[in-house]
Amino acid sequence: GRRGTIFAGIGDQNPQSLLAIYNPGQYIPPNMDPIKNKDDNYALSVLFNVVPQFSWVFTPAASTVSNVYDSILQYKEAPISNLTPDQKKKLQEAEQTLEADSEKYSEYELKYYEALDAYDAAYATAANGGAPIPRSIKLKLASALRSWEGLGHKSAVESAIAVISIYEALEPENFWFQLRERYNKGTLEADLGSEFQVVGFSPPYRNWFGDAGWTDFTFTQTDMDNQRNSESLGVSGNLDGSFGIFRISGDGSFEQDSKFVKIDQTDLSFSCKLMRVSFDRSWMNPLVLSSRAWRWAKGTPTYGSKLSTGGDIFGDVAPTGDMTVIPTAAILSKDLVINGKFNQTQVEEFNRAIAANASVGIGPFSISGRFNMENNTGSEKGTIAVNGITAKDVQVIALICQLLPESPDPDASLVWPS
Repeated sequence: GRRGTIFAGIGDQNPQSLLAIYNPGQYIPPNMDPIKNKDDNYALSVLFNVVPQFSWVFTPAASTVSNVYDSILQYKEAPISNLTPDQKKKLQEAEQTLEADSEKYSEYELKYYEALDAYDAAYATAANGGAPIPRSIKLKLASALRSWEGLGHKSAVESAIAVISIYEALEPENFWFQLRERYNKGTLEADLGSEFQVVGFSPPYRNWFGDAGWTDFTFTQTDMDNQRNSESLGVSGNLDGSFGIFRISGDGSFEQDSKFVKIDQTDLSFSCKLMRVSFDRSWMNPLVLSSRAWRWAKGTPTYGSKLSTGGDIFGDVAPTGDMTVIPTAAILSKDLVINGKFNQTQVEEFNRAIAANASVGIGPFSISGRFNMENNTGSEKGTIAVNGITAKDVQVIALICQLLPESPDPDASLVWPS
């Protein structure tokens, strides 16, 4: 059940979605061109190729999505299998449906989630004693779902995906050959010489700095404090004690020399705009991560290991492994305004830190920070005064992640090489 937290429900309708919240956010340079400039494409793709650890506060794991996926392609062993004519026919029909309807499905899915984000913002406000959810927001959400079901061919596409997930890997030779071809096709080389797997975005990067597609969002310090015992999205329900208070880091990147300043002020109000950005990894078939039609081959470096032991967020079962969750979308923020009264001495301390190019953040937001993304380096500086704080620039404040099942988990009923 929800408890009216800041990010309640924004993760996903799926209860096994994890929201990995940055502490604090990561600024995005506004002048990149990932379509024409390979180095910019590389920088953004690498930023979102990260694998978060299983934690509500974002902490990167050692591996990356593309490295984990590549290891499956390299070291897997497939069952000995062939589809019956009837199974082949069902698979072909499902693939045709997916090819014909997936674009419309994605278009209306995004519109639905935009409406859901607006609903969840209003829900969090109402649950914490604010205004009730406006009827217009409820109607928009219902209308967006109807459009997704009708114009977006929701059930047809999801049925096709279910059929493909069952049958596709049971034609192993062709299936794995096509996956390797697809991975190679999605791999580019940056002008700097580094190979990378392209991550696409919906809405695309150029739209992140315009006015369309953003949802207005407001919350209070009480909402922020409520994150610590949320049952909505989280790991064992708790954020660490450093969340929601000011953080200052001397090197500008929050990676070293951090100190925390607890403000004696609980009457803060926050407002910002949020945007959900979905990831498109054209080089990857995500169904492989939950497929039971492969296992690690004997004698390979990965033999005997687990990508994930599988977990249950609401059952309090924490998974372990190299990739327990996979990011499917990011939450961006801009136009942050924090209203409240701040201690003059602390304001002077924060501003000295900003003037020295240090980083200053509160909760999931950066007030001042540097970005260092290949040929894009610089800093963004908000303002801190006794009567409030502003940070207008676009930053990543969270990743929406799908919890992965146990993997590999080979189906014992299939025939495996001896």
